[in-house]
Order: sequence, then structure tokens, then C-alpha cells
Amino acid sequence: MTKGLKFFLISFFVTFFGVFALNVFQRNLENYFYAQISQPFQQIPEIKIQPKSQKLNLDLRAKSAISVLINSRGGERVLFKKNADERLSIASLTKLMTADVILENYDLFREIKISEEAVAQEGEFGKLKAGRFFSVGYLLYPLLMESSNDAAYVLTNDYNGMTEKKFVELMNSKAKELGLENTYFINPTGLDPGGFDDALNCSTAEDLVKFTKSLLKKTSIWEILATPKFDLYGPELINTNELLGKIPNVVGGKTGYTPEAGGCMLLVLKNGEENFLINVILGAPSPLARIEEMEKLVEWLNL
Repeated sequence: MTKGLKFFLISFFVTFFGVFALNVFQRNLENYFYAQISQPFQQIPEIKIQPKSQKLNLDLRAKSAISVLINSRGGERVLFKKNADERLSIASLTKLMTADVILENYDLFREIKISEEAVAQEGEFGKLKAGRFFSVGYLLYPLLMESSNDAAYVLTNDYNGMTEKKFVELMNSKAKELGLENTYFINPTGLDPGGFDDALNCSTAEDLVKFTKSLLKKTSIWEILATPKFDLYGPELINTNELLGKIPNVVGGKTGYTPEAGGCMLLVLKNGEENFLINVILGAPSPLARIEEMEKLVEWLNL
């Protein structure tokens, strides 16, 4: 074999394998960077972000949605969002703030007498009867599990001189303290007011994620939100969160619906030892759709 031929063959093989290796490296590098976008912390277990070419687009009917992965060290990563900064009515997601204010300002062992006005509130949830006494701690169960407007009324009107006006001021003060710039409350229930031009309890999906990060420190709230059924005092309370037991690793969640707000849902999932997935759906077409939309979002996250 001549020196020229030998040189040609060596050059050919070096060039061929070099180009092949470069293409493989480039594809792997693109996939790596795609999976690392907006990720300020490392080694997130269980969440499998597919390469760009394999990830399907997610089409939700809800007006707004977001999914954020957070860890105990303060890192966070947005996995999905749709109109997440749009200010919308939040219906009974309001009651998460109601519960937060109660935990910070009330004696959970203090008993409150159920008034006639309380049981006359909209909705049959909570199964409270006028004249009976219940502790503040117990009333948080119908408030959060069944979204009881009766319980909300008792807690914000019949507790030790509290008035609803004063309570709502505490809610808005707490929202301001947490930096929830697009969140505002007019009542502790999330019900639509009677007047056509009346203001509504409103927030954004982004604000609700920020609020939830703070709320995760209140373990008693999540113990209630993760309880499917509760019958300490007779009538059984049934959680409105239909995804309990259906989706694995649920930390807890809250549902809401009014004609103005549509279907709303907040769901927190545990992801590994230190990570949480905070998912919010706002403005779904119906109460059923809020569940379907949340299932679709969770399924998409795990494609």
C-alpha cells in the first residue's frame, strides 16, 4: 500500500468517526439543555422531562394554569404555565387563606356556638346544626374538606367578637405580607356577590403558587386537605378533592366553583424526598372539568 493511499484511508476514518461523534454529542447537549431550562437546583428525582421532539403540547380548556416544582432549599422550576399572570376569580380556593388567618389568630380549642345565620348560608356542605358547639379546630375540617360556607360564616362572624369585615381585612393584610400583588379578597368564602358589578375574590395562578409555598409550612392544613373522609361528630364529611387516592403522592388540594369563577383547583404532589409539585387550574368550564384538567396536567408532567 502506497503512503498516499494509507494517508487517504486514515484521514477518511478519522473524519468519519469525528463527524459521527460530534453529531451524537450535539444531540445529547441539546436534550440536556432543554431539560435544564429554568432549573436553579440539581438532581430533581422522578420528574422526567422528555426531549423537545418527544414532548407533546398540552391543550387545556382552563383559562389559566401553572405547574411549579419546588424544593426545601427554595429552588423552583416552572414546568408549565398558561396565562399564569391573569387575574381571575378563585371561588373557594379563598378558604385556604381563611384557614391560614384562623391558624395565626385563633385559639383552636375555643368552642363556638353554631348560629341560625350560619346554617342559612348557601350550600348544604359542612352538616352543621344550629345550637351545637364545635371547636375552631374541628370547624376547619368542614371548611377545607367540604368547602362549607356555614363553617366559614361561624368562624368569621361568631368567634370572640370577630366580624366578617375585620376578618377580610386580616386576609388582605396577609396577602400583602406575602407579596401577593394580584390577590384581593372581599369575603372569606369565595362566593360570588349578588350584584352584577360587585368585586370578586381574585388572584393569579402565580400568586397562588407563592401562597402555597408559604402554606406548606402549616402542616395541620395539609393533614385536613389529605383526609378523604372524617366523622368525628356524627355526619360524615367527604372531601371534594376527587383525586385523593386516585393520583399517587397527593399532599393535599382544594377545589372551588362558582358560575363566575368556573372550576378551580389547587393540588400539591410530593416528588421525591424534598420536592413538591404545586399545580393550579383556574377557570375550567365546570366542576367536573377542573378535575379532568388537573388529571391531564399531571399526566402530561409524567409523560
